Amino acid sequence: MKKSFVWAAVSLSALIFSGCTTVESTQVFNRMGLGTVNEKAVCQTFVEIPGYFLFGLPIVTGSPAGDGEWSLFRYNLTATNAVHLLTKEAKSRRAARVVNVQVSTTETFILPFLSKRTIQASGTGVRSRDAAVDQARQEYDDQP
Repeated sequence: MKKSFVWAAVSLSALIFSGCTTVESTQVFNRMGLGTVNEKAVCQTFVEIPGYFLFGLPIVTGSPAGDGEWSLFRYNLTATNAVHLLTKEAKSRRAARVVNVQVSTTETFILPFLSKRTIQASGTGVRSRDAAVDQARQEYDDQP
């Protein structure tokens, strides 16, 4: 009895900690000059929202609230949520828009009645030369 309780507690903990939303972004491009003449790449961002499902019903899923968040019994694995987190992160990195957005989903069956689904989104945040000048002008005007 004690062993099964410990096994259940460890399994539940693993589900909760692995069901968190992940948002990662980099601004290191090794001087590759990503972008065009009028736009400069400012970040490459990746979002992953995983979820565990029992008989097709959500148990633990990543939350669209942000990085490291999770929720119980809610279906959050939508393209809308993934792209929302993607654009939110790109804006925080001062991108004007996101290009080359890709969204994909996968499902893996752990047991015949238990599966893990994941939705992933990635894209490149870019800022135009005009947007950079406007932003610098706004920051200058906002200073006392």
